[in-house]
Amino acid sequence: MRRTVLLSAVLLTITLASAQTSKPLSPFDQQLVDQEKQFLQATQDRNVAWLHQSVGDDFRGIGTNGDFYDKSEVTDGGLPKNTRAYDFQVVKLNDESAIVAYNLVVPGGHPRYRHMTDTWAKVDGQWKLKFQQVTPNLWSANDFD
Repeated sequence: MRRTVLLSAVLLTITLASAQTSKPLSPFDQQLVDQEKQFLQATQDRNVAWLHQSVGDDFRGIGTNGDFYDKSEVTDGGLPKNTRAYDFQVVKLNDESAIVAYNLVVPGGHPRYRHMTDTWAKVDGQWKLKFQQVTPNLWSANDFD
């Protein structure tokens, strides 16, 4: 019992220490994370006008089955309202483009747990989604609700 309490205290200390040392996002990274969150919200709300404006005409995506898809499948589709995105990470390519990687939980979706990678490029001053790859978490690939 004493070991369990000690182990819990150590884990809590490590968790708090790592949370305090995480650095805030740069303005560039924050802009891309905000853009990604707006995209996800528009997808959940089925805001077709916003999606048409924010997804590049030359967009390509790779789905969980490895097949390619295009802009129409992004703008015509949708995500359930209770979809959850977390652990956003931005890889800046240059001042006009970046990759945003994050995890996505799609309740009722198959697969439910997904790693997402979206590539954004600034075109005429506006961020456009140019590429997306959806990778299923293998440990959840056979989950069913």
